[in-house]
This record gives sequence, structure tokens and C-alpha cells, in this order.
Amino acid sequence: MPLTQEETERYARHLSLPELGEEGQQKLKRAHIALVGLGGLGSPAALYLAAAGVGRLTLIDPDAVTLSNLQRQILHATDSAGTAKTDSASCRLKALNPAVEITTATERLTPDNALALLEKCDLAVDASDNYAARFALADACAALRIPLVHGAVKGFIGQATVFAPHEGTACYRCLFPEETPMQEEDTASAAGILGAHAGIIGCIQALEALKALAGIPSPLRGGLLSADTLRMRFTVIPLHPSPTCKCRNGGGGGAAMKN
Repeated sequence: MPLTQEETERYARHLSLPELGEEGQQKLKRAHIALVGLGGLGSPAALYLAAAGVGRLTLIDPDAVTLSNLQRQILHATDSAGTAKTDSASCRLKALNPAVEITTATERLTPDNALALLEKCDLAVDASDNYAARFALADACAALRIPLVHGAVKGFIGQATVFAPHEGTACYRCLFPEETPMQEEDTASAAGILGAHAGIIGCIQALEALKALAGIPSPLRGGLLSADTLRMRFTVIPLHPSPTCKCRNGGGGGAAMKN
């Protein structure tokens, strides 16, 4: 179905890009993305995915908005304090782009619900802040054979990559085997974070998700972007699949590591 006149005007700058054009915009319109986490990474990612015309977003986050979130979580406003992040995000994104269909899950993503939450999605964005959710999400994406756009931040250090083990890339477990010691408190909230730094990584995640949906090649599909924004150093490190990884060998969807 051709784009409507309103869509043609709204996405005019997309349509002018030879790498995207109307065909790419149609792919975005048909796409369904699961976004796990509506905090410092998920906020800019959600805004840009909705603005870009992704047809459907499933927003997954168990938390409520607090005043301490607002220094970096730009999806939410002061008067949203105390409300579920999924509700706050849904209102903001619908105001930005009413055409985007939004579903919400105000719950923590776990090995028990991950497959059900993601089963109809074309791609997932990992903007979570804990390792248990990351493992559960990685396993589900591997089992469902959909790409996973991963991002993480700590201090002035950040990383982003696109995992697609069904296409031969490394997966999250190739980097962090289940046996690797993880500390649940080792998160942005514990280590401190400058809001704009999280915004950079979240925007990169949105960009990579849009490129993946539109079929635009990326060096992060099989490469890890390491960002040091204090020194403004950005490096892409090749990632190699682990031959013993359970996700790559059909073991996705199993129990995530409990922290």
C-alpha cells in the first residue's frame, strides 16, 4: 500500500535518502519492535523509533518514573513521577506520532515470559539495566531468530552492537558466557551516568534498529562499538561467534542467569 499524503510529508527526509526511500519506509511501517527498558537508553531509542514511523512498538519495563530518572530519561516528564514508565512512554510516543501502534507490558522480562512477549516481533532493542533481563532477551531472540540491538553504559563508557546469531554473528552469550561472574548492582544507577552519554548510545541503538529493518548494512552487525565519550574515542571491535555458545547451537530461550 502506498504511503499516505501525511506519511509522505512526515517522512520526507527519509524518502530523500537513496539508502532508504519509499521502499525502506514501507519496511519500517510494517515492522514490529520490542523495546526492553524505558530508561536512559530506551528513552531516546523509543523517541526516534516512533518518529521514524516504525509501525508497532512493544514497550517492556516494570518500573515507575522517579525524579532521579529525569536527568537522563528524556521520554518522561516531571508530572509523570509515580506513574508506570510504560504509561508515560505510551502517552509521549502517541503524541509524537499517532500512527504508531503501541502495546505495553509493565513487567520484568524473564525467561518465563520472554518468548511470549517477543514472538511476533521482527527485532528487539536491549535497553535494560540488568544482566538477568539481558540473558533472557538474548536467549529469546536467538530462539525466535530475530536480531537484537544491544546497548549498555557505565560512567562515560558505552557499547552497542547487533546480534543476529541466526545469520552467523556472535550473540550475547558469546561475549558473556553464563558462567561469567556478574554483579546486579553494576548498573548505571550504581556507577553514575551523564544523561547525554546514555542518549548517544540510545540514539545509536535506534539508528541500528532502523538500518536493520530497512536492510541497510552496518559494521555493527558482527562488530561491537566501544565508546569512550570522556575522551571522545569510538572504536568498532570485530566479534567472533563462539563455537560452544548455546544460543548459536539452538539453545536459545533457556534459563537466563539469575543475579
